[in-house]
Amino acid sequence: MSTASERYARLAKGPRPSPYLRSATGRVRVVGHRGAAAHAPENTIASLELGVREGADDVEFDVQRTADGVPVLLHDETCDRTTDGSGPLRERTSAAVSALDAGSWFGPSFAGERVPTLAAVCEWAGRNAAGLSVELKQPAPGEGLPVDDGLAATVIGLLRERGLLDRAVIHSFDHPTIARVLALAPEATAALLYSGPNLADPLAIAHSVSGISGLHVRWYWISRELCAAAHDEGLHVHAYGLPEPLERDAVLRMVELGVDSLSADAPDALVALLVGEGLR
Repeated sequence: MSTASERYARLAKGPRPSPYLRSATGRVRVVGHRGAAAHAPENTIASLELGVREGADDVEFDVQRTADGVPVLLHDETCDRTTDGSGPLRERTSAAVSALDAGSWFGPSFAGERVPTLAAVCEWAGRNAAGLSVELKQPAPGEGLPVDDGLAATVIGLLRERGLLDRAVIHSFDHPTIARVLALAPEATAALLYSGPNLADPLAIAHSVSGISGLHVRWYWISRELCAAAHDEGLHVHAYGLPEPLERDAVLRMVELGVDSLSADAPDALVALLVGEGLR
C-alpha cells in the first residue's frame, strides 16, 4: 500500500476524494433505504420524510422514467407491488402514474400517498438538509428490454437546475449509465453498485469507470482489503442489504472493516445502534 504522502500526491492530481469518506465526515453515515421502508411505503415523500426524522444522513430512492419521459420514484419495473395499478411503468404516462395510490398496500394510514416525481422530491429536499442517494434504475441486459438512454441526462439536468447536485450521490447497477452521468457532470458524486464477488483485484470494478467517487457493495462482499484499497484512492465504500432487524455484530463488523456508510430500512434502529457504540 502506498504511503500517506504518495496517496495525497496522487489524489491531488486526480479526482477529488469522496465527500462521503468517514475520514471526511467524522462518522459512519446512515442511509435510509427507500426512505424508511420498514415504517412507511417505500419511495414516497412520506417515507423520505420519516427517514430524515429517524436520523438518516441521506435518504435513498429509485428513479426511472414514465412513457413520456418524466422521472419518478419506483423500484420495480411494474406498478403491481407498491401501487394499486399494474403493468410496466414505462408504458404509463406521468399523469396516469400520479393517479395511483402508492400507500394503501403498506397500511391504511398511508392511503392516498402518491408515486412522487423527482421534481416533487427536489422541492421537498429544498426544505431540508437531507443528502440524496439516487439510484438510477435500468433493466438488466438479460431481460431483453431497452436501456433508457435519456435517464441520466434528465436526472442530472433536474438536480443541477434545483441546486441539489452537490447534495446527491448517484449510483446504479448499470455502470454505463454512471459513465454517462460523469460525462454529463464530471463534478457529480457517482458510485457503482454491485453485489460481489470477492475480487483478486479489489478495485477492478472501480477502475472500469473513470471519475467515480465510491463503491456501493452488498454487505457480505465487503472486505478489509476492498475498503483499504478504495480509501487509498479516495473512494468511499457503502454497504447495503444488511439483514433486518439489524444484528449488532454484523453492523460492528462492517464498521471495523472500514465502511463509510450503511443503509437500513429502519434508519432509527441503525442510528441508535451506532450511537450506543459511540460511533455517532
